[in-house]
Amino acid sequence: MNGRLALRILIASSGTIPGYSGGWTTTLDLLGDSHQAMYVLLNAKPGIHSMEGVKWLGLGSGRADAHPSLFSHRLAGPLRKVLAPSAIKWAFRKFNAEFILCLDENIGFLVQKTGIPYAMRFHRKVEPSVLGAPLEKLLKGALFATATPGADIPGVEVIPHNQDLSRFSFSPATKPRKALLLTCINDVHEPDLFVEGICLSKNMKGDIIGTGPARKRIKKACLNTAGRVRVLDPVPRLQVGQLSGKYQVGVATIIRRDEVVYQMKINMYLACGMHTLVKPYTHIVKEAPELVDTFSTPRELAERLDETVEKWKELEPRRKMAREWVLKNYSVEIPRRRFREILKNTFGDIT
Repeated sequence: MNGRLALRILIASSGTIPGYSGGWTTTLDLLGDSHQAMYVLLNAKPGIHSMEGVKWLGLGSGRADAHPSLFSHRLAGPLRKVLAPSAIKWAFRKFNAEFILCLDENIGFLVQKTGIPYAMRFHRKVEPSVLGAPLEKLLKGALFATATPGADIPGVEVIPHNQDLSRFSFSPATKPRKALLLTCINDVHEPDLFVEGICLSKNMKGDIIGTGPARKRIKKACLNTAGRVRVLDPVPRLQVGQLSGKYQVGVATIIRRDEVVYQMKINMYLACGMHTLVKPYTHIVKEAPELVDTFSTPRELAERLDETVEKWKELEPRRKMAREWVLKNYSVEIPRRRFREILKNTFGDIT
């Protein structure tokens, strides 16, 4: 491959939703075309499947993608400890992988039992109960370890959680008609706030695109909005770019879990040229506050939406500036370069 590293990497995760969640999107974007990947997903529906040309093995022991567990809650834990390592070994041999890239500590501990070479790429905070000796042992056995922003793993290097923004394009619009909330539909991401804010605005309509445990409840609530808010099916990673131009305003809702909360969707909104409305504690407010507007309550969201409509023509230069900024500062090549260095230091030159 013209001197580039070419590895076969088995990616293992407890909670990744194939096609949609960050463990799928940014991990595959991180690898790009330089490597081949297959997934083992602990909580996904059982069996071997394929999406976007990537095979994945679901072990069916949870509800990450709304598929019920094959086992009762009482049995799931013990059976997971017995069956998951065997399934991981089988997938490793089947895919002829060089190593396993684990996206969370739970799957990491299971992989550790197999004796297969593994590395860590933490996509979330670890459970407090594993801090100390268990985490230290997990990290000591790893080929290398990295984390995404906000995971805050002691002593672990942070590599940006960037997606390939080249999929998105700027589409000028005569006026703003629709707002978008691209999200996991759960209480943490506050879909109710979006619904209320849209309905309190003068004329804005909005779509919630995603899936999650609160999807049915929010979809039912949207029936009372006279068609102003809809819940639509999630869009796979390679098709998200098709949202460019369909929405003029991007909204990012989330409860405060850290001093600064990183939200990948914000970067996508900016790359699409959407006017972006965010919570005051999100990463973009710390890094480039002049590019976005903030809100905290449904009423404030409605006010920002109405202001956006009133000042739409004035906002176009800012939206163009925001796109230029995010393409430069959140390019996928930034984490790819560092990841290539780590792989080269670990495996040497593989062509």
